[in-house]
Amino acid sequence: MAAANETLEVEVAGVRFVSDDGAFAVVDALSVAGEGPDAAAGTHEVLVGPIGHLEPGDRVRATGEHQQHPKHGVRFRVRALESLDPDDEALLRTLQRIPGVGPASAESLLERFGDDLLARLDADPRDVLRRVRGLQGEKLTEAVEHWRSEAGPRAVRLLLERHGVDAATVGRVIRALGEEPDVAALQAAPYRLTERSGIGFPTADAIALALGEPSDGEPRRQAATLHALRLAEEDGHCHLPRPELVRRTVRLLGRDGVPQAVAATVERLVERGAVVERDERIATLELDEDEALLATLVAGLATDAPSLDVELPDDAPADLDPAPSDEQWAAVRSAVAHRLSILTGGPGTGKTQTMRALVASLRAAKRRTVLCAPTGKAARRLAETTGAEATTIHRLLGYVPGEGFAHDEDAPIADGVMLVVDEASMLSLDLAVALLRAVGPGSHVLLVGDVDQLAPVGPGRVLQDLLDSGEVPAVRLTRIFRQAERSLIVRAAHAINRGELPPTGTAGLPEDTIRDFFLIDRPHAETAVEEVRTLVTTRLPGHYDVPAVGGVQVLAPQRRGTAGVEALNRMLRDELNPGDGPAIGGPLHGLREGDRVMQTRNDHDAEVMNGELGMLVRVDGDAGEATVAMDDGRTIRLPTQRMDTWDLAYACTVHKAQGSSVPVVVVVVLAEHRHMLTRNLLYTAVTRAEKACVVVGDRGAIAGALRRVDGATRFTALPDRIREALAG
Repeated sequence: MAAANETLEVEVAGVRFVSDDGAFAVVDALSVAGEGPDAAAGTHEVLVGPIGHLEPGDRVRATGEHQQHPKHGVRFRVRALESLDPDDEALLRTLQRIPGVGPASAESLLERFGDDLLARLDADPRDVLRRVRGLQGEKLTEAVEHWRSEAGPRAVRLLLERHGVDAATVGRVIRALGEEPDVAALQAAPYRLTERSGIGFPTADAIALALGEPSDGEPRRQAATLHALRLAEEDGHCHLPRPELVRRTVRLLGRDGVPQAVAATVERLVERGAVVERDERIATLELDEDEALLATLVAGLATDAPSLDVELPDDAPADLDPAPSDEQWAAVRSAVAHRLSILTGGPGTGKTQTMRALVASLRAAKRRTVLCAPTGKAARRLAETTGAEATTIHRLLGYVPGEGFAHDEDAPIADGVMLVVDEASMLSLDLAVALLRAVGPGSHVLLVGDVDQLAPVGPGRVLQDLLDSGEVPAVRLTRIFRQAERSLIVRAAHAINRGELPPTGTAGLPEDTIRDFFLIDRPHAETAVEEVRTLVTTRLPGHYDVPAVGGVQVLAPQRRGTAGVEALNRMLRDELNPGDGPAIGGPLHGLREGDRVMQTRNDHDAEVMNGELGMLVRVDGDAGEATVAMDDGRTIRLPTQRMDTWDLAYACTVHKAQGSSVPVVVVVVLAEHRHMLTRNLLYTAVTRAEKACVVVGDRGAIAGALRRVDGATRFTALPDRIREALAG
């Protein structure tokens, strides 16, 4: 439609919709001036965007552009917003929103106080409002409280808008400040915003500098230092060495980042207890406490005598079908002989068969096994392969949104059981702490996982750290079974793990080898994307008899780029779901029925975890409800505004695919992904496939990935702390 960066001056006439968090709203307005071609006075406008704070009567200058929505017509998407002084008519409507103030009373107050009315109301609302006829006692108190409750947001909004802060940021700040935003406190300490949910250092820094905070001041250095630690946690670190923390903070501060000054700031933060330092390692209070607690829990389990009172023979019983191998039976015996143990191994080595043997053996001994996994689909797969009931870790621990886990050391999960945790390589530090805290004094724990996969999304690398400590009994399965060895996927995974190019043909292999792994050489991004298009839309669904949406999953190392997740999603969505059916507006930019979707954050209310996949099967605009068919078999219904944490998932990153499996996987590996490519990432991607895996890309980029075992070191101290806990 019209060019971008139009400006409208409008008066809000009504509010159609506001999301629960206020981050998105649809309002009706009348244009009173503007620069766009549709900006004649009196023109009806529909404004959308981060404008949930607006109310009827508000006059604003909105900057943005007109857009054509396929269902709702022309709407003005707001990018920035500036409040305008209300005229008398708008002010009268504002006054009439006060309980007990009618049209006549509003006009009387305006006549009495004139241009000073707003200032007088802000200074002493009781003195002004007591002059309204009939407004006394409790009614007067209610009217005063109403005005005061709006004063904070109003003052913060005006302050920030005067300093050029955009509308979306203004809305986030007001929500972060809570029910009573204090403009004086914001002006006095703007960097305190970083302590609020949803406000990071860059946002707080921009506001603080706009409000006159010195760029070389101590508050700015402290805020940047703490933000550097939070960013490190997002990257999986449990701490940062002091020199590394100084380096990262200096980078955040830009030209005002002086290493000596930052080092002094770090020292002051340590001295006042805002962060913890151990052996030149700086950590937040929460992560330091979690790591120390996990080390104590592990040490306790590792030294406790076995409590299941089950004796197993040296050799596997003949009635177990299929019969476990010697090393698999050794893992079963280890799990029974120790309160905490580990089972690890690559694909095809029989981790699942070992768990089946353990479940059967304990069932014969009249002992209960409790199985769990980090995600719903992993739990469902675990139940199917072992024949025993399985659940997610969060459901097992009784997670209650806003309250935390119902089970801990004072209310443990069922005692006297064998707790088996599958996909344990996905355990982050905080989740491992919650899980081990809830283990009853008579229970055992077996952690099962593949340590060669990517590290967990959250902080820590718990499974690898437990192995590195040398203090937790562990069995690593190494023998690849004949049935699994027939699969080229399994052969490719083990070759990748050794740093070798995976085999793509069956030459020299047994005749019954299953050719389920393919490498298509497409070194240029454009040709690789076209290859992905034909593979996903026609060739693979037809050959393997699976649906294109849900049966074939594209994985890429990163979101950006010509062959990144975002571009692949746009292309595949246009091919596989091009219709104009009911769509969800707002933050999702129009997800529609039939879309492949993924949850991008943990939603404990709906019991859908970060990375879980499904299909958006229905959007009911009238009811404001969306229905998602999850890959794990569940069907969930959510208010449409709760879909703002969902994203398109025809393609997703390899990190997001951890813990899931799909019939057919297409992996894109190109030179443009080189900064993300590692052996672990490629191994994780290939092992997501059940029936077939096709790698599309550049052989040189693949070779580069094989040379890099880890993309980055994770700073953790858990192995040392476990050894210290055992020694002390």
